[in-house]
Amino acid sequence: MGVPIARVFGIEIRVQLGWVIILALIAVIAVGQLTAVDPGLESAVSWALGGLVAFGFFVSSVSHDLAHALVARRRGVDVQAIGVSFFGGATPLDPTSPNPGDDAAIAASGPLTSIGIATVLFAISVGVVAIDDGFKAAAGVLSVLVLLNLLLGVVNLVPAYPLDGGRIVRDLAWRRSGSERSGWRAAFLSGRATGVVVIAIGIALLLPNGDVTGAMVALTGWFLILSANAVRDRVRLDDLVGGHVVSEAMEPTPGTINPGLTVDTFAAQLLDGESPVTAVPVVQGDDVIGLLGVGQVRRLRRPAWTTTRVEDVMAKPPRLTFLAPTDALRGALERIQRAGLDGLPVLDDGRLVGVLTRRGIGAFVQSRSGKGGPGTGGPGTGDASPAEADDTPSKAGVSASEGEDQPS
Repeated sequence: MGVPIARVFGIEIRVQLGWVIILALIAVIAVGQLTAVDPGLESAVSWALGGLVAFGFFVSSVSHDLAHALVARRRGVDVQAIGVSFFGGATPLDPTSPNPGDDAAIAASGPLTSIGIATVLFAISVGVVAIDDGFKAAAGVLSVLVLLNLLLGVVNLVPAYPLDGGRIVRDLAWRRSGSERSGWRAAFLSGRATGVVVIAIGIALLLPNGDVTGAMVALTGWFLILSANAVRDRVRLDDLVGGHVVSEAMEPTPGTINPGLTVDTFAAQLLDGESPVTAVPVVQGDDVIGLLGVGQVRRLRRPAWTTTRVEDVMAKPPRLTFLAPTDALRGALERIQRAGLDGLPVLDDGRLVGVLTRRGIGAFVQSRSGKGGPGTGGPGTGDASPAEADDTPSKAGVSASEGEDQPS
């Protein structure tokens, strides 16, 4: 989940390599803006200032996500690492709370931090301009950073999940009704409405003169609607797994592997579509230190299997977390999805007792979808018919055939 670059207040900061492209693009845009503000600016100076803008925005983005983490800690959530996102992109390391009030505070802290940074920088830029006209370049740098931070804060407040604004809508509805399901339904409705509005704005910009910006805005609205549909499917899935615990869907007494083994000793078995095994705990002594799943193996070229050791590719903390047999199945599924793994180990008093996998949850959901009763999509739920429930596993991301991390 990204490359660790620093540790602040005991929290590991991880970034994706894609940030290199993002920061380069910001630097180019900043150079154009600075040149427009001060045409006499030397090329070397303008590029140095453009790099400063890019670095400043990166620091601001780290501050945004660090604010989430620090507020989460104050609310009792253990946060070991964060993934720095770009304009609202969710990461598996985003801190969340099972308490809607606390989670709303965590979600709001990031946008408020970005807007606060923009306000401070704006005040500084006004002061710089008031001092002397010779500081046009410095004022230009600050102005670009003000705009970027304001954009970062405002975009994240858009009421469409998984943006912070969508989380806030969900948490407020959840807190008001006392039902998490009602919160997710509110997030679906607000996300879909927001997507429709954004598409309408994009079309209005596109039709008069074929503005490319309008097409991009409309495309953004379409993605918001797709995200809202994913929330709706999550609600349907919750109807099936709500009230159940990890022990009901986990694979008990799993096989284990040693971190020193090479991948070729078991890769073929993992990739075999008929094999029930899609994730194997990595054990050293009595301790579970990692997990190797189909996803990790598929990212390796076959010739590298014989020279790559398990410890080099396995998922490990903080990305890897551990479940207990009595954990709610719904929350466990969310943790698997957020981690982007094929499964998670299940420990009972520190002893490995099973593995909960996407395939195992998919099989459990399919077995439940054909039965009546509360929480199964049959009589008593009033929301998901058996036909709808049959579609739920693949839509919600637990089907064995979904994504590159699942066996084909």
